Amino acid sequence: MSDQLFEVAFSGQISEGTNLEDVKAKIGKMFNADDAKLAQLFSGKRIVIKKNIDQATAAKYKTALNRAGAECEISSTGGEATPAQPAAAAPTAEPAAKPAPPPTEYETNYDGEVGPPPQTDPLGITGDQIEDLAASIAPVGSELQDEYKEAEEPDIDITGFNIAPVGSDLSDAKKEQEPPPPDTSGITLAD
Repeated sequence: MSDQLFEVAFSGQISEGTNLEDVKAKIGKMFNADDAKLAQLFSGKRIVIKKNIDQATAAKYKTALNRAGAECEISSTGGEATPAQPAAAAPTAEPAAKPAPPPTEYETNYDGEVGPPPQTDPLGITGDQIEDLAASIAPVGSELQDEYKEAEEPDIDITGFNIAPVGSDLSDAKKEQEPPPPDTSGITLAD
């Protein structure tokens, strides 16, 4: 697994054979962007959509944007992901070389918040097209179990049982006699 970090950038280019307005609508819905943010995204300048992400996440963004009709690029930021638990490093005689900084010949500032990761609905994918999500809801009153097995009636001998009249004491145990009260004859009250 690579520890390298990546960024996803968009320069306003759309796929061949797609309509600019359709692409803008899909991107706007995907990122919940208003007209001002869309104008900035499609200005022709290189805008970083997401940075400091792993390669798998960057590939997901690129796939979603490409399906919407936007041509984006993935590039390495030159950094490395920080491990969840750093391992103890063995002492070395030479210091480790620093990674090269990312190229600065393009504009990376984006003054607006980018919305959540791409959603599948704006891309025309519905839940019934995803095999793991293909499910339906049964109408009210439907049988939800395919087959029933009749439970066998247990053979319990209850010949020794009878029913007591209402208000009866259900215990046959004899009541123990209450203990006598404690002898308090030797106790006096002080004045």
